[in-house]
Amino acid sequence: MSNAVDEGLTPGEVLTTLYPFCRKETLSWPKQWDGKALSSWRSALLKENRSGYQAVWSAYAAIWDDIECFPVAAGTVSYENTWMFERTYGGLRGHEGTDLMPEENLSGVYPVVSMTDGVVEKVGWLEQGGYRIGIRSTSGGYFYYAHLDSYAREFAVGDSVYAGERLGLMGDTGYGEEGTRGMFDVHLHLGIYIRTEQSQEQSVNPYWVLRYAELM
Repeated sequence: MSNAVDEGLTPGEVLTTLYPFCRKETLSWPKQWDGKALSSWRSALLKENRSGYQAVWSAYAAIWDDIECFPVAAGTVSYENTWMFERTYGGLRGHEGTDLMPEENLSGVYPVVSMTDGVVEKVGWLEQGGYRIGIRSTSGGYFYYAHLDSYAREFAVGDSVYAGERLGLMGDTGYGEEGTRGMFDVHLHLGIYIRTEQSQEQSVNPYWVLRYAELM
C-alpha cells in the first residue's frame, strides 16, 4: 500500500484498481505489483470504463480513504467477523456491524474514539443502540458507534469531530427505554454505512476495516 500511496493513489483507488482481480471467478490477485504498476493499470481501467471505475471508487473511498485510527484507544479488545449474523431483538434481522469486546466486562472504562474526521449526524438514545453517536466522514461514509456508557462531551448534530477524538466510554446500554443497562456484555458495536444508487444507508462489513485500522 505504501508504494501505491507514493504514486499518489489513495487506499480507495488501490482497492478499486485491484477490484477486477479479486472476483471469486478469477482469484488472480497480482501479488507483487508496485505503485507504478497499479498506477498504469488504473489508467487503463479509466480508459476502458471510466463510469464503472468511478462508481466502484466512490464506494470504496467513502470508507477507506478516511480511516485514520482504531476505534478503541486503550485496552485489549477482540472481535470476530459476525456481520449479518442473526439477531432477534426487535424482530429477526441481520447484525449490521462488528462487536468489539473488551478484555474485562467493565462499563465506563475503555475509551471509544472516532476513526475519522467528520460531522455528527445522530447522537443520543436509540432503543437498539443505547447511547450512540453517528458520524459522517469527509468522503461520505457513516460510522455508527453504539452502546456507549457515556459521552466524552455534549455532542450536538452538526459538530465537527476529528480522527482520534474521544467520543465516550464503552458500555452496555440499550435494548430498552433510555437508561437501560446490563442486557448484554459490555462492548462497542461499530456499524459502517455508505450511500448508493439503491440505498441511502447500505451496511458494509466493518471487520476488514478494523483489521486495516489495527495495522495503521
